[in-house]
Amino acid sequence: MKLAVASYSLHELVYKGKVNVFTYLNMIKHDFRVSHADIWSGMLTSLDEAYIQQIREEMDRLDLKLANLCVDGPYVWHPDPEQRAAHKAQMLEYIRAGRQLGAESIRIDFGGQNEEMTDEAMEYLIATFKEYCEICGQFQCKIGPETHWGWDRMPEYIKAVRDGVNSPWYGILYHIGNLSDVEAGEELCLDHCMHTHIHAKSICENAKDIVRRLMKKGYTGAYSVEHHSGVLEVERTHWQLASLKEIIAEVQMEGLEPETETKAYMSQLYAGERRA
Repeated sequence: MKLAVASYSLHELVYKGKVNVFTYLNMIKHDFRVSHADIWSGMLTSLDEAYIQQIREEMDRLDLKLANLCVDGPYVWHPDPEQRAAHKAQMLEYIRAGRQLGAESIRIDFGGQNEEMTDEAMEYLIATFKEYCEICGQFQCKIGPETHWGWDRMPEYIKAVRDGVNSPWYGILYHIGNLSDVEAGEELCLDHCMHTHIHAKSICENAKDIVRRLMKKGYTGAYSVEHHSGVLEVERTHWQLASLKEIIAEVQMEGLEPETETKAYMSQLYAGERRA
């Protein structure tokens, strides 16, 4: 199993100058003991090739792989053509950095917020992702949106872009449950999942169901915990990761087709449905 810790889990420590990308890599290797990094772009101070090469060398030294490069900042669609072009130029630099780091997947958001997606925006999203997929395919990397904010959370747009791009190098980063309509969009996200963000609420509620369904679909990406509270980040990320490991162990013990599907042990405890 590929386990990862999203570096955004430590965002407050990053903002306070207590953690950087190099300390993060050593933490996930020696403290969290996972095999894959999940680097949030807010942790990168530059896209300069020499700096990115230093990160790659540290990953190689620690025998770590990059499950995902999670890009905030540039997003695909912006109504202003100059802003749109600037976002694309910056994203191409992130893709170059992803290639240098050996990324298995790269996330960039669609854009959009409260407005409906226009035909122009849809056509641009499809054309741009086709271009990105062609580049990423050259180094065996998937690229796509996260069910994150704006249009990325809308099942109808997720499906339309996915169908329009129609590339094996296009994928979806499923931030569990974060859809405008989970029932309408979850199966699509799991079918095309390239990476996961498993947050604390899902650990307590439905992560076991998601893990089992992904395993049944032959998912080969990483199971990555992402913490959000900004408080006691190291301790709470440890709890989250340990709980995910326990959930995975339960699924493996019970099998993918159990006669009776049970809620995760921890979920039952938090719900008061059983005693420890």
